[in-house]
Amino acid sequence: MTDINDLKFTIEPEETIEIEQFVNSDNKEKEKKIWIDVTWGFYRRRKFTIHDFNVFDDCKTLEDIQKKLDEKVKEATPIVKDTKHELSKHFIYDHNLSLYETSELSEILGVEEGDVFLNESSGGGAFSNVFHSENIDDTEWNKTVKESVRGETDVTLEVAAEGWQDDVLTEDFNYTSFSHDTFYRAPLKVVEVKKDIS
Repeated sequence: MTDINDLKFTIEPEETIEIEQFVNSDNKEKEKKIWIDVTWGFYRRRKFTIHDFNVFDDCKTLEDIQKKLDEKVKEATPIVKDTKHELSKHFIYDHNLSLYETSELSEILGVEEGDVFLNESSGGGAFSNVFHSENIDDTEWNKTVKESVRGETDVTLEVAAEGWQDDVLTEDFNYTSFSHDTFYRAPLKVVEVKKDIS
């Protein structure tokens, strides 16, 4: 049996949702905003020991860590109830009562967000779609760039946004990319990282 001090584990959510915001400020009074939901085929989660979290100090087993994590998650506010978050009302309420912003989960675990919820890597092909937009009508969505920075012709704003063509959005349509919000759906599972004995 692995000593609790040597045990390595990951924290695995039921689902990961990453939403990146793009803003066009050509008209300061009516900024155009697009939020794009990006889902990766796989995520390599960071590996931890109990010493990475003060809240796990008294844990003796993997089950203790899981129980403590479950208790702490109950202290967090689901995104649909977080009225301070600008996207809160755009999530389907009943479906997202177990969805939490990782910055708040970090706070209740007493750690910096990047220390816990920044993946080592992700990949496997991304699926993307426009989650929400503001001040963009059909005429705007249909605006076209004759040749994009990717060399494609007649690319519309809608195609660039739906396909998460961040370079096309920033260079051809004059949008600025902002840091993305990451959300985890509970339950969060504590998964032991087995030692590679090969």
